Amino acid sequence: MATNTVYLITGANRGIGQQLTSTLLVRPHTTVIATVRNPSTSSHLLTRLEVGEGSRLVVAGLEVSGVRTGDIETATKTLYASLKEKEGVKKIDVLVANAGFCSPKDFLSVTSTPLENMAASFHINAIGPVALFQALRPLLMESENAKFIVISSSLGSIAHMEGPVPSAAYGMAKAAVNYAVRKVHFEEASITAMALHPGWVKTDNGQTFADAVGAREPPMTLERSVEGVLKQIDGATKEGTSGGFVSYDGQVIAF
Repeated sequence: MATNTVYLITGANRGIGQQLTSTLLVRPHTTVIATVRNPSTSSHLLTRLEVGEGSRLVVAGLEVSGVRTGDIETATKTLYASLKEKEGVKKIDVLVANAGFCSPKDFLSVTSTPLENMAASFHINAIGPVALFQALRPLLMESENAKFIVISSSLGSIAHMEGPVPSAAYGMAKAAVNYAVRKVHFEEASITAMALHPGWVKTDNGQTFADAVGAREPPMTLERSVEGVLKQIDGATKEGTSGGFVSYDGQVIAF
Protein backbone atom coordinates (compact mmCIF):
# COMPACT_ATOMS: atom_id res chain seq x y z
CA MET A 1 0.00 0.00 0.00
CA ALA A 2 1.40 3.40 -1.01
CA THR A 3 2.34 5.81 1.75
CA ASN A 4 0.26 8.98 1.91
CA THR A 5 2.23 12.20 2.38
CA VAL A 6 0.41 14.95 4.27
CA TYR A 7 1.14 18.63 3.60
CA LEU A 8 -0.36 21.63 5.32
CA ILE A 9 -0.17 24.90 3.38
CA THR A 10 -1.26 28.19 4.94
CA GLY A 11 -2.57 31.02 2.79
CA ALA A 12 -3.72 28.53 0.16
CA ASN A 13 -6.41 30.63 -1.48
CA ARG A 14 -4.07 32.74 -3.61
CA GLY A 15 -0.54 33.32 -4.83
CA ILE A 16 2.22 30.94 -3.82
CA GLY A 17 -0.06 29.06 -1.43
CA GLN A 18 -2.61 28.26 -4.11
CA GLN A 19 0.08 27.26 -6.61
CA LEU A 20 1.69 24.98 -4.02
CA THR A 21 -1.69 23.42 -3.30
CA SER A 22 -2.58 22.78 -6.93
CA THR A 23 0.87 21.40 -7.75
CA LEU A 24 1.00 19.06 -4.77
CA LEU A 25 -2.58 17.88 -5.16
CA VAL A 26 -1.95 16.25 -8.54
CA ARG A 27 0.73 14.06 -6.99
CA PRO A 28 -0.53 10.57 -6.16
CA HIS A 29 -1.23 9.54 -2.57
CA THR A 30 -0.96 13.07 -1.23
CA THR A 31 -3.15 14.86 1.28
CA VAL A 32 -3.06 18.65 1.10
CA ILE A 33 -4.54 20.57 4.00
CA ALA A 34 -5.16 24.03 2.56
CA THR A 35 -5.82 26.71 5.15
CA VAL A 36 -7.66 29.89 4.20
CA ARG A 37 -9.10 32.80 6.11
CA ASN A 38 -12.69 32.09 5.09
CA PRO A 39 -13.47 28.58 3.81
CA SER A 40 -16.99 29.59 2.75
CA THR A 41 -15.60 31.98 0.11
CA SER A 42 -12.49 30.02 -0.92
CA SER A 43 -13.54 26.38 -0.90
CA HIS A 44 -15.28 26.51 -4.28
CA LEU A 45 -12.04 27.57 -5.97
CA LEU A 46 -9.88 24.95 -4.30
CA THR A 47 -12.32 22.07 -4.69
CA ARG A 48 -12.15 22.50 -8.47
CA LEU A 49 -8.46 21.62 -8.51
CA GLU A 50 -7.31 18.40 -10.16
CA VAL A 51 -6.66 15.61 -7.66
CA GLY A 52 -4.16 12.80 -8.19
CA GLU A 53 -4.80 9.12 -7.63
CA GLY A 54 -5.36 8.38 -3.95
CA SER A 55 -4.99 12.06 -3.04
CA ARG A 56 -7.22 14.28 -0.94
CA LEU A 57 -7.87 17.97 -0.34
CA VAL A 58 -8.86 19.29 3.07
CA VAL A 59 -9.87 22.96 3.28
CA ALA A 60 -9.59 24.43 6.78
CA GLY A 61 -10.09 27.89 8.22
CA LEU A 62 -7.21 29.82 9.79
CA GLU A 63 -7.22 33.54 10.48
CA VAL A 64 -4.02 35.00 11.93
CA SER A 65 -4.24 38.59 10.72
CA GLY A 66 -5.10 40.00 14.14
CA VAL A 67 -2.45 41.81 16.14
CA ARG A 68 -3.30 40.20 19.45
CA THR A 69 -1.12 37.23 20.34
CA GLY A 70 -4.02 35.50 22.08
CA ASP A 71 -6.08 35.56 18.88
CA ILE A 72 -3.31 33.89 16.89
CA GLU A 73 -2.79 31.25 19.57
CA THR A 74 -6.50 30.50 19.73
CA ALA A 75 -6.79 30.25 15.94
CA THR A 76 -3.93 27.77 15.59
CA LYS A 77 -5.12 25.63 18.49
CA THR A 78 -8.62 25.57 17.01
CA LEU A 79 -7.12 24.42 13.71
CA TYR A 80 -5.32 21.57 15.45
CA ALA A 81 -8.49 20.42 17.19
CA SER A 82 -10.48 20.59 13.95
CA LEU A 83 -7.93 18.56 12.02
CA LYS A 84 -7.80 15.88 14.69
CA GLU A 85 -11.48 15.63 15.55
CA LYS A 86 -13.31 16.61 12.35
CA GLU A 87 -10.93 15.59 9.57
CA GLY A 88 -9.25 12.62 11.23
CA VAL A 89 -5.75 13.88 10.47
CA LYS A 90 -3.22 11.71 12.29
CA LYS A 91 0.03 13.29 11.11
CA ILE A 92 1.54 16.14 9.13
CA ASP A 93 4.67 15.37 7.14
CA VAL A 94 5.35 18.84 5.75
CA LEU A 95 4.12 22.02 7.43
CA VAL A 96 4.51 25.02 5.12
CA ALA A 97 3.98 28.39 6.81
CA ASN A 98 3.32 30.37 3.66
CA ALA A 99 0.69 32.91 4.69
CA GLY A 100 2.16 36.36 5.03
CA PHE A 101 1.24 40.00 4.81
CA CYS A 102 2.74 43.27 3.72
CA SER A 103 1.51 46.77 3.03
CA PRO A 104 3.22 49.77 1.45
CA LYS A 105 4.18 50.96 4.94
CA ASP A 106 6.15 47.74 5.49
CA PHE A 107 8.70 49.04 2.99
CA LEU A 108 9.71 52.28 4.67
CA SER A 109 12.82 53.24 6.61
CA VAL A 110 13.13 52.56 10.33
CA THR A 111 12.59 56.26 10.98
CA SER A 112 9.45 56.47 8.86
CA THR A 113 7.68 53.19 9.66
CA PRO A 114 4.63 53.56 11.94
CA LEU A 115 5.01 51.37 15.00
CA GLU A 116 1.60 49.80 14.45
CA ASN A 117 2.84 48.52 11.08
CA MET A 118 5.90 46.99 12.71
CA ALA A 119 3.68 45.28 15.27
CA ALA A 120 1.24 43.97 12.66
CA SER A 121 3.99 42.64 10.43
CA PHE A 122 5.74 40.98 13.36
CA HIS A 123 2.56 39.29 14.56
CA ILE A 124 1.54 37.93 11.16
CA ASN A 125 4.94 37.17 9.62
CA ALA A 126 6.89 36.05 12.70
CA ILE A 127 4.58 35.07 15.55
CA GLY A 128 2.06 33.49 13.16
CA PRO A 129 4.41 30.75 11.89
CA VAL A 130 5.69 30.08 15.42
CA ALA A 131 2.14 29.73 16.76
CA LEU A 132 1.36 27.37 13.88
CA PHE A 133 4.38 25.24 14.69
CA GLN A 134 3.59 25.13 18.40
CA ALA A 135 -0.02 24.10 17.81
CA LEU A 136 0.65 21.49 15.13
CA ARG A 137 3.89 20.06 16.52
CA PRO A 138 2.11 16.95 17.90
CA LEU A 139 1.03 16.05 14.35
CA LEU A 140 4.54 16.66 13.01
CA MET A 141 5.92 14.35 15.67
CA GLU A 142 3.79 11.53 14.23
CA SER A 143 5.65 11.77 10.91
CA GLU A 144 8.73 9.71 10.11
CA ASN A 145 10.16 12.59 8.06
CA ALA A 146 8.72 15.81 9.47
CA LYS A 147 9.54 19.13 7.83
CA PHE A 148 8.75 22.66 9.00
CA ILE A 149 9.13 25.11 6.13
CA VAL A 150 8.68 28.86 6.41
CA ILE A 151 8.26 30.88 3.23
CA SER A 152 10.52 33.78 4.14
CA SER A 153 12.23 36.51 2.13
CA SER A 154 15.74 37.62 1.30
CA LEU A 155 14.68 40.98 2.75
CA GLY A 156 15.02 39.30 6.15
CA SER A 157 18.74 38.71 5.67
CA ILE A 158 20.73 40.80 8.14
CA ALA A 159 23.92 39.99 6.25
CA HIS A 160 22.57 41.66 3.10
CA MET A 161 20.69 44.59 4.61
CA GLU A 162 23.18 47.22 3.43
CA GLY A 163 21.27 47.72 0.17
CA PRO A 164 19.14 50.79 -0.55
CA VAL A 165 15.76 49.02 -0.23
CA PRO A 166 13.86 50.30 2.82
CA SER A 167 11.90 47.45 4.38
CA ALA A 168 12.00 47.99 8.12
CA ALA A 169 8.75 46.31 9.20
CA TYR A 170 8.82 43.44 6.71
CA GLY A 171 12.55 42.82 6.97
CA MET A 172 12.54 42.80 10.78
CA ALA A 173 9.64 40.32 10.86
CA LYS A 174 11.27 37.97 8.37
CA ALA A 175 14.60 38.14 10.21
CA ALA A 176 12.76 37.16 13.39
CA VAL A 177 11.03 34.16 11.83
CA ASN A 178 14.32 33.05 10.28
CA TYR A 179 15.78 32.96 13.79
CA ALA A 180 12.85 30.84 14.96
CA VAL A 181 13.33 28.37 12.11
CA ARG A 182 17.00 27.92 12.93
CA LYS A 183 16.18 27.48 16.62
CA VAL A 184 13.65 24.77 15.78
CA HIS A 185 16.39 22.95 13.88
CA PHE A 186 18.58 22.84 16.99
CA GLU A 187 15.74 22.10 19.41
CA GLU A 188 13.95 19.36 17.47
CA ALA A 189 16.13 16.37 16.60
CA SER A 190 13.49 14.74 14.41
CA ILE A 191 12.22 17.80 12.50
CA THR A 192 13.85 19.31 9.42
CA ALA A 193 13.37 23.09 9.59
CA MET A 194 14.17 25.50 6.78
CA ALA A 195 13.53 29.12 5.82
CA LEU A 196 12.87 29.41 2.11
CA HIS A 197 13.04 32.48 -0.14
CA PRO A 198 10.60 32.00 -3.05
CA GLY A 199 12.02 34.73 -5.24
CA TRP A 200 10.39 38.01 -6.23
CA VAL A 201 7.14 36.57 -7.50
CA LYS A 202 4.11 37.92 -9.36
CA THR A 203 1.78 37.92 -6.35
CA ASP A 204 -0.14 40.61 -4.50
CA ASN A 205 2.66 40.93 -1.95
CA GLY A 206 5.27 40.92 -4.69
CA GLN A 207 3.45 43.73 -6.47
CA THR A 208 3.18 45.72 -3.24
CA PHE A 209 6.97 45.60 -2.97
CA ALA A 210 7.35 46.49 -6.65
CA ASP A 211 5.16 49.55 -6.18
CA ALA A 212 7.16 50.55 -3.10
CA VAL A 213 10.49 50.48 -4.96
CA GLY A 214 9.21 51.93 -8.22
CA ALA A 215 9.34 48.75 -10.28
CA ARG A 216 6.67 47.85 -12.83
CA GLU A 217 6.11 44.29 -11.64
CA PRO A 218 7.91 41.32 -10.06
CA PRO A 219 10.06 39.37 -12.53
CA MET A 220 9.14 35.79 -11.60
CA THR A 221 6.11 33.67 -12.43
CA LEU A 222 4.32 31.62 -9.81
CA GLU A 223 5.04 28.45 -11.75
CA ARG A 224 8.79 28.99 -11.78
CA SER A 225 8.89 29.93 -8.11
CA VAL A 226 6.82 26.99 -6.89
CA GLU A 227 8.73 24.52 -9.04
CA GLY A 228 11.91 25.64 -7.29
CA VAL A 229 10.31 25.84 -3.86
CA LEU A 230 9.05 22.26 -4.07
CA LYS A 231 12.43 21.06 -5.29
CA GLN A 232 14.01 22.50 -2.14
CA ILE A 233 11.26 21.12 0.12
CA ASP A 234 11.44 17.65 -1.42
CA GLY A 235 15.21 17.56 -1.06
CA ALA A 236 15.44 19.03 2.43
CA THR A 237 17.12 16.79 5.00
CA LYS A 238 18.07 17.11 8.65
CA GLU A 239 21.73 16.54 7.85
CA GLY A 240 21.80 18.81 4.81
CA THR A 241 19.67 21.93 4.56
CA SER A 242 17.93 21.91 7.94
CA GLY A 243 18.56 25.06 9.93
CA GLY A 244 19.39 26.93 6.77
CA PHE A 245 18.07 29.84 4.74
CA VAL A 246 17.76 28.78 1.11
CA SER A 247 16.50 30.34 -2.10
CA TYR A 248 14.07 28.63 -4.46
CA ASP A 249 17.02 27.92 -6.79
CA GLY A 250 19.07 26.21 -4.08
CA GLN A 251 21.41 29.09 -3.30
CA VAL A 252 22.22 29.47 0.38
CA ILE A 253 21.36 32.89 1.79
CA ALA A 254 23.34 34.29 4.71
CA PHE A 255 21.24 35.05 7.76
